Amino acid sequence: MLIMMKIRTLLCFAVFAVSVGAQAQELKIQVDKKGKIGYADRDGNVVIKCQYESAQPFRDGVAIVMKSGKTGLIDESGKVLLPLKYTQILTWNDDIFLVKDGKKMGLADHRGKVLLPVNYTHISKPNCYGKALIASGGKATANEKKTYMANAKYGIIDAKGNILVTPKYRGLYEFSYDGNNKFPYYEGKRLSYSYHNTIDTLVTDCSFLGYSGNGSSIYNAGIMDGNGRELMKPGLYYFVMQPQSGMVRYYIVKKKQTLCGYHNLSTGKGFQVAKFDSHIDKINFWTHGDFIGEIAPVNGTTWSFIDKKGTSLRSGYSLLKHSQATGLWAAKNSEGKYDVFNDSNNGIASLSGYDEIAFPANSSDKEIFSVQKDGKFGCITRTGEVKVPFVYEKVLGNTFDMVAVKKEGKWGFISPDNISLIPTEYADVVLPSEPNAKHMWVMKSDSLYYHYNMASNRLSASGFKAVSNFLNGVAHVAPVGMIVDDTPLNRAQMFAPNTPKATIDALDMSKSKGSFGYLLNTNDVLLIDIPVSTLYKDIVVKEIEKLGGRALTATEKKNLLLDITRENRSYDLKSTLSDEEWNY
Repeated sequence: MLIMMKIRTLLCFAVFAVSVGAQAQELKIQVDKKGKIGYADRDGNVVIKCQYESAQPFRDGVAIVMKSGKTGLIDESGKVLLPLKYTQILTWNDDIFLVKDGKKMGLADHRGKVLLPVNYTHISKPNCYGKALIASGGKATANEKKTYMANAKYGIIDAKGNILVTPKYRGLYEFSYDGNNKFPYYEGKRLSYSYHNTIDTLVTDCSFLGYSGNGSSIYNAGIMDGNGRELMKPGLYYFVMQPQSGMVRYYIVKKKQTLCGYHNLSTGKGFQVAKFDSHIDKINFWTHGDFIGEIAPVNGTTWSFIDKKGTSLRSGYSLLKHSQATGLWAAKNSEGKYDVFNDSNNGIASLSGYDEIAFPANSSDKEIFSVQKDGKFGCITRTGEVKVPFVYEKVLGNTFDMVAVKKEGKWGFISPDNISLIPTEYADVVLPSEPNAKHMWVMKSDSLYYHYNMASNRLSASGFKAVSNFLNGVAHVAPVGMIVDDTPLNRAQMFAPNTPKATIDALDMSKSKGSFGYLLNTNDVLLIDIPVSTLYKDIVVKEIEKLGGRALTATEKKNLLLDITRENRSYDLKSTLSDEEWNY
């Protein structure tokens, strides 16, 4: 018996060794004298005979091959996993292939199992949440040099090819328009219209979607969840915000009137809470907010807070602040002091009664609150413990554990534990936009921004008139004399009161559609000194990284910018190309 067990063990080991050996063949493409393609092992021995017109390298034991103009999948033994009858096979994700047959497409796995039949006219790449768009029917149509499927019916699948939303909706839209700091929404996400270009991916986790029979408008849409369950029928409201806490914020827009209210997904009923005698495009204030928890704010002659039945719980406020990071509201009462309470309407006495208050910006930030009393600012904890003494003229909210402070008319930064990070010596500062930032921007009295290296406590020699923060070691900067943006943002609508001027300027540069600047690294070396649009900044940075992160030569700069902008350049047939553009 013992001998038999040893034999079985040896046989199992042998099978394992053969299996490992097969996986480790590292088959290479081989071409015979007739131009046919097959595969050989490392020693040159033909393992799969040369019989294909084209073939791709093996990946995870599977290769895409073509014969008689048709493609399929084979394994390392040459066994056909997916019949060679398709016009094209492409990698869709790590485990799945996109299979095309003429104008139709589907999905198949590495074993050759068809996960999604080849019946669809479009399947997008899965996004970072593992969601992808599928389309049935429609006609390929050009729009601004991109293609979309006009009059198609759309649905959603997951990263395994499972259908979550059946492709039967001509209008299927994501809640991807971010209303943060934008009036009249100020918080929350609205539906965004999209042509669903064939090169695009979805941008959200699709937990909620808007749907309708209209393939060219987000208005009057209904709402469904991420599994295709219809929660609210179309046609009830002009447009809606993403559901929060079982409630949908809605707007009914007329020519000279805007009606605001909420729809309860549980009861299926809505109720109006406010009416404004202006078209929504002319409203430059926050109308009403989402239900986050059990309460929501409503604007009128003063601000009030209501429950899910529309009952008023608090009223008489002139100004609101909300922190999703802490789950707290601050509302200025008739005495000019702030009442602080949570999303369940429970008051926080230790944070209430101050002249001003600012919340931590991010949920990962140390929870301290910047407050003002008796004309001076300091920082306290949720329980009221003083962490930063009341000695400052202004203190902004904790942002990535850096607190901007103003003293004797000058700005600097301290830590949440009151340790100096950047001395209070500057006309303005730019708030950080990522955690553990070591390279910051400060403004001197000449109104130019300078790079402050926190590791060495050194200031750069050169100043710029506009900047964006360093991200991945690169900043977008505009020197004096450069036209940064012909269409600046409406600051009054975009930014909260007391936001530093330099921060607004930096955000202007990073968010405006027409912003241009050079690219600067943390060693204050200009990597590229040809104006680069914010639209192309990230692409240019990636290309520079491929070249070792060094400053580019004059030829490299020109060729790089020509290459990435070629889709947006066109030429009259009678025009003559310059030497710089001749390559294209």
